[in-house]
Amino acid sequence: MNRILILVCGLCVGLAAPARAEHKTKAFARNTPVVVVGVVTSEPKSATGEKKMQVGVGTEKHDYTLHLRGASLSGLGGQKVDEDYFDEGMWVRAEGKVMDDPRRVSVTRLQVIGKDHPGFERSAYFYSGLTHGYAMAVAGERETLPPAGAVSAMPFVLVGKVSDDTGTFNRTRTMQVGSAGNTWTIRVPKSAMIRDTAGKEISVHEIHRGQWVRAYGWRTGDLRMRVERLENIGKQEAFVSSSFYRAEFPLGYVDGITGEEAFTPFRHVGTVTSIDPTFGMVTVREADGTERVIYTDAATITRDGETILIERIKVGDTVTIEGRTIRFK
Repeated sequence: MNRILILVCGLCVGLAAPARAEHKTKAFARNTPVVVVGVVTSEPKSATGEKKMQVGVGTEKHDYTLHLRGASLSGLGGQKVDEDYFDEGMWVRAEGKVMDDPRRVSVTRLQVIGKDHPGFERSAYFYSGLTHGYAMAVAGERETLPPAGAVSAMPFVLVGKVSDDTGTFNRTRTMQVGSAGNTWTIRVPKSAMIRDTAGKEISVHEIHRGQWVRAYGWRTGDLRMRVERLENIGKQEAFVSSSFYRAEFPLGYVDGITGEEAFTPFRHVGTVTSIDPTFGMVTVREADGTERVIYTDAATITRDGETILIERIKVGDTVTIEGRTIRFK
């Protein structure tokens, strides 16, 4: 019996999908940890000593005031900057907590993620269902304002330095990677292709803290990634002399993967034989007996003509799963 693993991208159900009418009155509560992604509408007035700025979020560009006192400020490449670096029209990502006003955020970290809207669209922080920015709760339920309807998963390439590897006893396949000033949590499934610079297959446990890596995969949450392919570049000297090094981004970078030529579409119909909701995996058996293990965190699953989440399917269901796989060069 053939057993094939499919790594997919398709139309996924939103990060959270409250009714459209709710967002007119609903707001995040005080002290909620949030990430705000928006366009700068009023830059900091450093000459007057102001430690705040405004960003527009959503199609109506609702103003969020970002309070920056004590915040870490980073430029597009992750470099440290001051308030004068930020200009109107830039897209930024802010981490912090909601203050007494739901549209005021006490920021701990602020970074430019795009010099303009096209730059934001190419970043790893872009959701096609939230093209005008968003505020996202990052504790508990991953809820967004404005509410996400259907959003497409974001495929991207990350180049960064391992800050925490899988550990001495090989108990996990998760590591921390610093890139452009952010620390990403990347999960490397057993199905992922892992190579050294010569193209030799290696174990994820051979990649250690301090080494540079290049990872292809899908954004599965704020600063979280599921890897399809991982390349171990090596230590600092090897990275600087490699073709992956960019002088303007010495701290690493993330590039969105765009263009239909970068993907191979697929459609599979089969009977569900096993489900792993923790990792978003479903195994289906097709009519010819072939079993396919499919990651559904970025796939469209339909049953009896209805689009459903993995939590609603059960063993024995006949489902259709559609998506795209990344086409590696």
